[in-house]
Amino acid sequence: MKTDLLKDAPADQVTKIWTEYHAKKEGFVSAVVPSLHYSEIEAKGKLCPRFIFAVPKDTGGFDMVYSEIHKHRISFTSLEAFKAMNAAAPPLLELFHYVDFQKDKEIVLMRGAYKDPVTSAEAVFLVNQLQMYYRIDPERFKLVHTFNHNPMFFDFNELIKNLDNPDVKKTPALETEQTSQ
Repeated sequence: MKTDLLKDAPADQVTKIWTEYHAKKEGFVSAVVPSLHYSEIEAKGKLCPRFIFAVPKDTGGFDMVYSEIHKHRISFTSLEAFKAMNAAAPPLLELFHYVDFQKDKEIVLMRGAYKDPVTSAEAVFLVNQLQMYYRIDPERFKLVHTFNHNPMFFDFNELIKNLDNPDVKKTPALETEQTSQ
């Protein structure tokens, strides 16, 4: 999508167009993120660019996913692949944030591309978990901070314990943001 064509449109119209454009695209998730929310994630991402997420599986158990924030891109890969290949590990989900409208319309456009074995529901789950750990829940951000700055004290069991939280088991649209999948 050519975002320069939207430069004169109001934020609500950009939101509608962005959401509708991505609504039926297979292999993608999208959102329109309020600038303040994105700024918080961006700032915390500079401080703590890496984290792991546990993704519950329908068959029981969970998959471990490693994430890394690089400026306006967030990549997710399997923890196993990251251990084996480091930075060369193929992403399973990549989120791109387009900041063209961050100042004048106070929104950031997000587009995420995912591929097998990640499902649409799992991609949305990871985006929601990113929000929970980097923006919404200060207690969870403490885990992120520990993972990045004091890894020997990182409590993996605390991460898994968070999966028992009812907020984790549902995959609603991103809080105060619009998503399509």
